[in-house]
Amino acid sequence: MMHKHYFEALDKTMRDLFRFVNPSSATNTFGGKIVVLGGDFRQILPVIPKCTRVLRLTKNLRLNNMEPGLEMQQVEEFTNWIDLIDDGTFGCSNDDCAEVDIPQEMLLPSTSDPISTIMESTFMMFKNGDCDNNFLESRAILAPTLHVVNSINDYMSNMHIVETGYT
Repeated sequence: MMHKHYFEALDKTMRDLFRFVNPSSATNTFGGKIVVLGGDFRQILPVIPKCTRVLRLTKNLRLNNMEPGLEMQQVEEFTNWIDLIDDGTFGCSNDDCAEVDIPQEMLLPSTSDPISTIMESTFMMFKNGDCDNNFLESRAILAPTLHVVNSINDYMSNMHIVETGYT
């Protein structure tokens, strides 16, 4: 957990640095660059003004907000697996890096086109021509580079054009 001043300093620094490459970067958050922040969300407790009691997180509230139809037991097993990795009780140590074997059922089958494999697994309703907005809102793909983002967008756009017949 960090103070907001650290993020404000990072924002100002990135805006300042990238304005030489792109003058509009000075007006964009983090200079227009995507910033991914991570951490152990189990350590973030709710802030209750003027409260003296220490609260402990005991339930995964994300499991309570799941859409109907998803296998609750599968998601709970996955959450427990992630918790074991985070606690350092799963996997074997290899110097300062832990080696974790990912169960086969969590992996996507390897094909010649990894983007189509990921897209068809994440947005499987496009294969059937369905477009349920609630389903789309609960899905996301985190891409490491803009090149991958553009490839995914191109793939989805082409898939939409084929399904609808629009160009």
